[in-house]
Amino acid sequence: MLPRSFGRPSVALLAAVCAALTLAPSAPPAAQLPRGSLRVLVPAYFYPLASSPWSRLNAAAAAHPQRVAAIGNPGSGPGSAFDSSYSAAFAGFRASGGLLLGYVHSSYGARPAAAVKADMTQWRAWYPLDGFFIDEMDNLAGAHEAYYRDLFLHARSLVPRGIVVGNPGVSTPQSYLFWNNQRVVSALCIQESSSSFLAWQSDSWVKALPRRNFYALPYAVGASTWPSVVDHAYAENCGWIYTTDDVLPNPWDTLPSYFEALVSYVDASY
Repeated sequence: MLPRSFGRPSVALLAAVCAALTLAPSAPPAAQLPRGSLRVLVPAYFYPLASSPWSRLNAAAAAHPQRVAAIGNPGSGPGSAFDSSYSAAFAGFRASGGLLLGYVHSSYGARPAAAVKADMTQWRAWYPLDGFFIDEMDNLAGAHEAYYRDLFLHARSLVPRGIVVGNPGVSTPQSYLFWNNQRVVSALCIQESSSSFLAWQSDSWVKALPRRNFYALPYAVGASTWPSVVDHAYAENCGWIYTTDDVLPNPWDTLPSYFEALVSYVDASY
C-alpha cells in the first residue's frame, strides 16, 4: 500500500510504486492448482536404488509440468540420519518439476507435537521440500484441531506457502480443514481404501469448497478400473488423486503398472 502522507503523493513516487507492483512476482499459493484442476500425489515409499521407481516419477514430472507431487519417506519421517541417496532422488525429482512433501506421522493426535515438529525441522535441515504430509491424522470433532493447527503453523514457518496435506483417510469434519476461521491443513485426504471406491461419496461440505482442498488415495485398483476411479474422484470434488494396483501390507512401495497412463490421463482430461 502507499505510505501514509498528509500531502498529495508526488508523480515520481507514484511512478516508483507502479513500477514495483509491475515487477513484483504474483505466484499463487502452492496448495492451489495453477494448471488444470487435478494433480497426482504419489506416496513414494521406496528406496532410491538405481532401478527404483524414482526415475519413472522424474520422467512423469518432466513430461507433465505442475501435475505430479510425491511424498518422500526415508523412515516414517526423515529417518535417523541424512541419506545421500534420498538427497539425490529428492533433488532430481524437484529438478524435473515435481513437488516434494516430507512424511511425518501424528498417531491420531497422541504423538507429542514437539516430536512431530522436530521431524519437520529435521526434514528441512536435510532435504529440499515443498511441504509436508501429516499421516495418521485424527478426525474426531473437537479433539485435536488446535494440535494440527499448531503443526500447520510450524510447517509453514519452515516452508513458507508450502503444501501441508493431512491424512485421516476417511470422512472428516470440516474443522480439520478450517478451525476458528483458520487453516488447519492445505488439503485433507478423505478417502484411503482398497474397496468400493466407486460407491464412495464425499460429504456435502466437501462439495461446497474448492477441490484443491481434497485428496483421494484408493489402492488395489486394477488396470481396467483406474480411469473410472480417477473420474469418480474428480466427480466427488477431489483435486488430488493417486491410485495403484499395489496391495497391503504396503501399497506404496512401488508404482502401478499404469502409472504413466494415469498421469497422462489426468493431464489430458482435467
